[in-house]
Amino acid sequence: MRRFVTLIICCILYNAALQAQPCITIATGFSKDINNRNETFDHIPVSLQWKPSPFKNTAFFIKVDYDIPVSGTATGYAYTLNPSLPPEVNLQESIRPYIFTASLGWRIHLFNTSKNSFYIDLLPLGVCNQSITVSYKNYDKANYDILNPDISIHYTSLVASAGIVYRMPLEKERNSLLFMLHVQSALLDNTGKYALSYKFIAPLQLTVGYNFNYNRKK
Repeated sequence: MRRFVTLIICCILYNAALQAQPCITIATGFSKDINNRNETFDHIPVSLQWKPSPFKNTAFFIKVDYDIPVSGTATGYAYTLNPSLPPEVNLQESIRPYIFTASLGWRIHLFNTSKNSFYIDLLPLGVCNQSITVSYKNYDKANYDILNPDISIHYTSLVASAGIVYRMPLEKERNSLLFMLHVQSALLDNTGKYALSYKFIAPLQLTVGYNFNYNRKK
């Protein structure tokens, strides 16, 4: 699924770039999940944004994110019927969600403050793939069993997102710094039929990006 989405996006970028003078933003920062209360899912996002024209009042753009997990732990429990062992033990559960998202939307100008500007991002349509790897530390599988254990899954959902952007022009306004706050939510908020201790991750993303315009060769 990710390869197919990536191929489609590359084709769109190539064809549109032939007809315009686009700009690209490369950004990174920190994101925190706001959809799970019992688990902590933090990520380092790497974001690539492409717009087919320089900044103006309203502009269509494509946003591609890859979120690298930096934490994701929970407490699990294992049980045994062996009378010589403790009937219950606590296990450290490691949950590592890798998130790939491709979204389409618009960047809309709100107002200016001196030379700087505020924008709102509306991305009503996106595809998000979450590859979640689960493991248990010091799990004695020979003597203990976990009831309804979490499992590793690969899940894809339609998503929508929105955000606020603060633009600080550089180099005679050709290039600029962007300070961005985005929130994303799944339109199909579940992880399949198997009952898990966590839900589909909804990252709240704070990033800083460098935006530059480039001219197509004639």
